[in-house]
Amino acid sequence: MLVDYQNSIVNLANSILKYYGASHNHSTLKEVDELLQNQYKNVVVLLLDGMGVDALKYHLSEDSFFRKNMIREYYSVFPPTTTSATTTMESGLTPVEHGWLGWSLYFKELDKIVEAFPNMEKDTGMQAADYNVARRYIPYRSIYDKIKETGGANAYSVFRFGNIRIETFDELIGEIERLCATEERKYIYGYWEYPDSLMHDHGCYSKIVTDNIKKIEDKIEQMCEGLTDTLVIITADHGHINLEHYLVSDYPDLISMLERPTAIEPRATAFYVKEEYLDKFPEEFKRNFGDEFLLFSRDEVIDKNIFGIGKMHPRFIEFIGDYLSIAIKDKGIVYSHASKQYVSHHAGFTDQEMKIPLIAISKK
Repeated sequence: MLVDYQNSIVNLANSILKYYGASHNHSTLKEVDELLQNQYKNVVVLLLDGMGVDALKYHLSEDSFFRKNMIREYYSVFPPTTTSATTTMESGLTPVEHGWLGWSLYFKELDKIVEAFPNMEKDTGMQAADYNVARRYIPYRSIYDKIKETGGANAYSVFRFGNIRIETFDELIGEIERLCATEERKYIYGYWEYPDSLMHDHGCYSKIVTDNIKKIEDKIEQMCEGLTDTLVIITADHGHINLEHYLVSDYPDLISMLERPTAIEPRATAFYVKEEYLDKFPEEFKRNFGDEFLLFSRDEVIDKNIFGIGKMHPRFIEFIGDYLSIAIKDKGIVYSHASKQYVSHHAGFTDQEMKIPLIAISKK
């Protein structure tokens, strides 16, 4: 199931850019454009990591604050994972354009697979370099800079690594309230890493996840009650699915065909195949993993626009490897026992992972 890139989080980002008169490369979301015709002093986008439509419907009742204010469901990007989706929200670009395709990417300069956000060498716990590898080799212009360059508004990011840094959810709410009270016209992007962190460890249907989402919802509802001249949009970067993992290291015939360990994500996995095995690899892959994954060659990935539409990033071909597997059931692929195996994960081709909510609260 391919992402509809006319109905995705990239289009939300482009609606924000359009509202502030900034340059944008993609179409916008009609419902958001209509809301923004009211000309708010403050526009807040609050992204809750992992809170896809499936989670919303499972953990919250129909009359809950989030569900009552949900305009509709729409898509993340591919892969539906934090690295690619939040970079889309912060750039207005699709993954094929910005290049941040997933958690771990192969950089030829270091001959290492690097976990892009924490800047760690994959599966080692060691720093990849004494500089931020992804920031150096796949930089992008932020939505904040684009908005500020118009001269008509300011723009802020509020999260653990934003231009306003916070540690707790209460601090996040407090900073949004403080910024909304100032007189300047502004855009505020807030990000919180829950419920995703809990889902990874406890599964996506755990009671601890239910309690966390309800607590977050209550605090956001209280925040909204005190705001004026503000549009608050609440969304997610992806959903979740409970899963089990295959280890490539358990398949000696398969691992002997590879140049290096796998990259990107356990449910959207790049394979770098030795030249002499390029023709044999698909047969060996399907023999071991059957119909639980789709397997695409590099050319098929490009032809099908799986990572989005737009000008291809110069590192894209390097990052996707020779073959890309995409999970369509409840399995993931990790390289070895050193690889993290979460109880619940994302980045595959299921509705649970790809469908996210578009929630809006207007406070005029």
